[in-house]
Amino acid sequence: MFLLLIVISINSYLLIKIGSGKPALLLAGSILISGGTFILLFIASGWRNQRSLQFEQLFNEYPIPMWIYEKSTLRFLSVNDAAIQKYGFSRKEFTEITLKDIRNKEDIPLWLNNAAERCNGTEYRGIWRHRKKDGTNFFVEIYSLPAIYFGKNARFIMAKDVDAEVKASKAAHELGIRYELLAQATNDAVYDKNLETNKVVWNHGLSNLFLYNNHEDTDLVQWWQKNIHPVDHARVTTSLTASIAAGFNYWSEEYRFQCADGYYKYVVDRAFIMYENGRPSRMIGMIQDIDKHVKQAMQLEEQNKTLKEIAWINSHEIRRPVVSILSITGLFDKSNQDRHLNSQLMEWLHESTQQLDDIIHKIEHKVKKLQ
Repeated sequence: MFLLLIVISINSYLLIKIGSGKPALLLAGSILISGGTFILLFIASGWRNQRSLQFEQLFNEYPIPMWIYEKSTLRFLSVNDAAIQKYGFSRKEFTEITLKDIRNKEDIPLWLNNAAERCNGTEYRGIWRHRKKDGTNFFVEIYSLPAIYFGKNARFIMAKDVDAEVKASKAAHELGIRYELLAQATNDAVYDKNLETNKVVWNHGLSNLFLYNNHEDTDLVQWWQKNIHPVDHARVTTSLTASIAAGFNYWSEEYRFQCADGYYKYVVDRAFIMYENGRPSRMIGMIQDIDKHVKQAMQLEEQNKTLKEIAWINSHEIRRPVVSILSITGLFDKSNQDRHLNSQLMEWLHESTQQLDDIIHKIEHKVKKLQ
């Protein structure tokens, strides 16, 4: 008895025979998977049960789902433990279903056409959506090679779970589309900042809101920092640095930003921060002009302050001369016998009346400020 081990590329043809029978030439195949190499070992030997068991153990215990299916019927001929665990079907259930049962109905026509065109005696690699027994969908990268299994025309399949990678790529693509649509549809200043190069790309909002042209000088982070109001600068830059250092995805601040004509506008800056391998890589944000709203809020606050002052004057200051006037008028000698007393009371009455008049003028002034 002899032992022959041959390692070949994905283009190699696999001849599989498991169990007792005549010796068969079996080759080892190597398939590249995301930067690593999967080595599938097939032993060329005078086959005996011990060798068959070794191969079956290797096949069953490999951590990536694998199976062999018959091309004509699409039925599973053999599945490994990883496939059973991943898809939720028992080994017996796998023998009773076909490849159609691990796909959504709407995907089957496209998959059948693809299989007919590209899985015809050659290797194949592609990304497809699969379905577990419980109905959960996930994306897999399929590696497929032709095979002969117990005399049946079959294919060997390895299905690597790439669901997280596909969804992350899809989310990034959709985010890019939303950014482009948003940049065109809004008058706000939308920016896309590369956090590794500090390069910033702005939309037309830069000229609409702040009267700047999108020339080279406006593409730098330093330019943005330079135009933040000096009083707000430290707070805003510190907040952004702290958010990135903490790994936050969302950042927002309100501050004053200088326009090309020198005027400072109140703005709100909101951004989404993306990371690659734990490092900040990209920041997409929007600067919105809230100057009018802030000024209105400040005006309302000032009006409320004035109204409170008027209310305090009415409840405190104006009562003092009014009480004095009422008291003085009650002291007059109506028979006019004591002219000296009446004269003194008239002076006091005049003073209190003058105080009341001053307070009324004070209230009038504050009312004009409200108007």
